[in-house]
Amino acid sequence: MPLTDHLLFLCSSTRIYPGVVTILLQNLYIAPQNTAQSADGSHINLTEVQAQQIFDEFFEEVFVECEEKYGEIEEMNVCDNLGDHLVGNVYIKFRREEDAEKAVQDLNERWFGGRPVHAELSPVTDFREACCRQYELG
Repeated sequence: MPLTDHLLFLCSSTRIYPGVVTILLQNLYIAPQNTAQSADGSHINLTEVQAQQIFDEFFEEVFVECEEKYGEIEEMNVCDNLGDHLVGNVYIKFRREEDAEKAVQDLNERWFGGRPVHAELSPVTDFREACCRQYELG
């Protein structure tokens, strides 16, 4: 479910927000339809089933690893719209504040898919209210 950008830009610094249980992993998910190429550089068309399978594997890998290492997850959302500031962002809402803080500290030292992970605390807690209206309306 995509999220709006207005809250994220207002609160995207490294400040510590009391009671924050949600983290943002910036541009972590790269949709396969945006990157799939053959050896000669031509674009490979994936079926919806193939793209969904790749997404499901990504989601499970991130969810399971974060829950095992940092604590119970209440909700995880991956942005799939094409706005540069949101594309591939992953939001993870933990049950406890200290789990979110530990995850941010640790994940900023990690790499995923050959790229460094950029993690920060996010004030977003209600993903239904933070849905990107422009994306929903087409």
